[in-house]
Amino acid sequence: MTKVKYSSTLTGEPFLFYESRQVARLKLTGRNDQQIREEIKTQNLFQYATEKKLNDRITAVLRRIKTLDETLLRFLAEKPSETAKVINLYAIMKTNRLMLDFMVEVIGDKFEQGDLILEKKDVNEFFAAKREQQENVARWSDETVAKLKQVLKRIVFETGILADRKTGRLQRLTLDRDVEKYFGDQGEVEFLRVLGNQV
Repeated sequence: MTKVKYSSTLTGEPFLFYESRQVARLKLTGRNDQQIREEIKTQNLFQYATEKKLNDRITAVLRRIKTLDETLLRFLAEKPSETAKVINLYAIMKTNRLMLDFMVEVIGDKFEQGDLILEKKDVNEFFAAKREQQENVARWSDETVAKLKQVLKRIVFETGILADRKTGRLQRLTLDRDVEKYFGDQGEVEFLRVLGNQV
């Protein structure tokens, strides 16, 4: 996976699974980004009460969708939700370095060590290390960091990896065979590892 610069955009761009699935379906019909943007707005496909966040969310989803080839678009659009959510996580990791590093350095390492409890200290240590290593992360306010901690954990929960938010219990995901084969064939070993798959 290629690394991009650290960004705090996840505070306004959470999991967005429902929205991403809608856009994947539109993309598979051959519509371009502008047509998709217009259709979302005119038909209120995201079902937002107001347009306040709509443009930002559309932009975020389109950016994520661009990282997926046709096979992954089909998985996101057509597979059962449990499987499609894994593809959504992949797209987030491809476009957000903080999410990528959190999954690799915290969740993947937990699975590798057989430590299936995500503790508050794990998340705090991750952010403390990033603040030391990255100048732009060090400039983020405590409020931004607190929000990012919540968003990261929520994404892991919504994907199904964080099975219990109170106890922090993690679970390995059993992947659809097509999906597992696809990522294996693509050499995405790191991604399979963060889902708890032995590779």
